[in-house]
Amino acid sequence: MKNNWINIGGITPLSTIDYPGLLASTIYTQGCNFRCIYCHNYNLVEYRETPLSYEYVKSFLESRRRMIDGVVICGGEPTIHKDLSFFCKLLKEMGFLVKLDTNGSNPRVLESLINNKLIDFVAMDIKAPWEKYHRIIGIDFPLERLKKSVEIIKESGIPYDFRTTVHSKLHTIEDLKKIAAVVGPGHKLTLQLCRPTERFKEKNAYGRHTLEQMAKELGIAASVV
Repeated sequence: MKNNWINIGGITPLSTIDYPGLLASTIYTQGCNFRCIYCHNYNLVEYRETPLSYEYVKSFLESRRRMIDGVVICGGEPTIHKDLSFFCKLLKEMGFLVKLDTNGSNPRVLESLINNKLIDFVAMDIKAPWEKYHRIIGIDFPLERLKKSVEIIKESGIPYDFRTTVHSKLHTIEDLKKIAAVVGPGHKLTLQLCRPTERFKEKNAYGRHTLEQMAKELGIAASVV
């Protein structure tokens, strides 16, 4: 069983915001196939943390059974791990609802998790309009895979959210309108402020009020966190 394990770099024992409407623990997987210029989790992306063992994680989750409703799997990028489905099955067998946070780069993995009822909520980052995507993610990547994930999520039948991390040096209101067009009418888009990191120190001229005004202009169910 331990051979079917994924690289987990950390755990937030209790969160009231990561899984909408539920108390949850958040699990952080290591590694990512993107290199986003504003990433806050480079320690995870670059495997700098000692992975947590199967025994430790399972024991921790057992101790939370009556305290939380769900578990959020984020990263890094969880879908790069071939045994992600094993971990989701473990969580479901323990009675937890499961939320997946993803960059959308592995539509086949995403579709399999949904079809096999291994996740109950999915949140996907849409980082920029398609023509600006490679600048944000730092690599050349086939955008058709991201577009496929967007459609899979829209048709999934489970709760979902699309999210964009917004910075004045990276996004204009016209960019956000293009993202809103990708999301489409009747679908949810959450805007969140990009904050400085050690690697991306550019000051963000946008504040929460600016994002709230932008959200009103988008013409879809946009919100700000």
